[in-house]
Amino acid sequence: MPAVTPASTRAAAHRSRRPPERRTQEERRATTRHALLDAASACLIEHGYAATTTTAIATRAGVSQGALFKHFPTKADVLAQTAEHLYRRLVADYLDRFDALDREADLPTRLDGGIRLLWQMFESAAWTATLDLTAASRTDTELNDRMEDVVVVHAARLRAHAARLFPELADHPDLPITLDLLFETMQGMALSRIADPDATHYRVLLDHLVDTATLRLLSPRRTGHPTRTTARPTRGAADRTTRTTTRTTTRTLPAEGERP
Repeated sequence: MPAVTPASTRAAAHRSRRPPERRTQEERRATTRHALLDAASACLIEHGYAATTTTAIATRAGVSQGALFKHFPTKADVLAQTAEHLYRRLVADYLDRFDALDREADLPTRLDGGIRLLWQMFESAAWTATLDLTAASRTDTELNDRMEDVVVVHAARLRAHAARLFPELADHPDLPITLDLLFETMQGMALSRIADPDATHYRVLLDHLVDTATLRLLSPRRTGHPTRTTARPTRGAADRTTRTTTRTTTRTLPAEGERP
C-alpha cells in the first residue's frame, strides 16, 4: 500500500512547481541599472578612468552596449551616475560605522570619532574612484556639467547627515565652515596620499584637524565675529589649484647639496 503524503507536503510541492512571479518592467529596469552602476564602479576601482569604457561596463554587467545606452544616453551620464552611486555607498558605509560608536559618549568623544571615521572614507578605494571622475571632468565639459549636479546634491546630503548625527551642533554658526574645512582638507590629503602614502604624516594631520574642529565647535561661541553660514558645495581637490603646504610631521629636509 503506497504511503500517504501529508497535505502540507503536497501543498509545498505544489507551490514549488509554480513559475516564479514575474517582475514588473520597472523592477527589471532598476535591476539592470543597478548592475550597470555596480559594474562601472568596479571598473573604476580596479582599472581606473581610462579603462572604464562603455564596452567594459556593459561586459561586466552582462548586458549589451545597446542596453547600457537605454539607461544612460551618454558615457558622461553613466559616469556621473556612477559617482552618485559611489557617494551613496560611502555615506551608507560611514553611517554604519558611526552607528557602532558609543551613543552614550559625550559630544567631544563622538565628534572625535566621527571625524576619524570621515577620514577612513577618504582613504577608501571607492572615494579614490570618484577622484578619477573629478579629475577627468577638468577637461571633459560634458562630464563636468553632469558631475557638478551630483556633487551639489552630495554636499547637501553630507551636511544634512552632520546635523542629524550631531544635533547639539545643528544650529552652530561655525558648523558649515568647519565641515568645509574638513571636506576640503581631507580631499587634499587623500590626493597627496596617492603618491605619498606616509601613514604617520596623515595621522598627525588628522589629529590636528580633530583639534581644530573641536576648538571651533565646542569652545564658547564667539560674538561679533563674521562667519560664513552658507557653505559652498565642494568640487574636490583634483580640480583646484595645488597649494604648497608646510609639513607638520618631524620629517627633516636634506641639507644643501644632498640628494633628497
